[in-house]
Amino acid sequence: MSLPGEQIISAYREGLRVGEIASAFGVTSTRVHRILEQAGLRSREQEKKAREEERRQVRQRIMSMARKGFRTVTISRMTGVAHTDVRRMVSAAYIVSRDHTGAEVLLPRHEKNRIERPRKEHFRSG
Repeated sequence: MSLPGEQIISAYREGLRVGEIASAFGVTSTRVHRILEQAGLRSREQEKKAREEERRQVRQRIMSMARKGFRTVTISRMTGVAHTDVRRMVSAAYIVSRDHTGAEVLLPRHEKNRIERPRKEHFRSG
């Protein structure tokens, strides 16, 4: 890679924006992006989009587990997301309550959040 390319990469790593780098080196923003891409660097915008997509997938997984009847503490342990954050996400779609035994019960706030797998019910015979 040419010396200006290395300087562009260095400037980007130091926190300068692509537009500022382009102006300083007399090249277009597209050229700066291309140099960064060739160096294996993602732009800050690409990084932001990747983080947002990852968060969306985690939220989807959490809600799917909640619909299947997993407790929020179990979801937290399985996903590595803090229990308070899991509970906040689930509480947006469900009323988190407890039954007479102290077990967590999720009551859907909307029909779209209906529990896919009903919890076991205890019936008395006879």
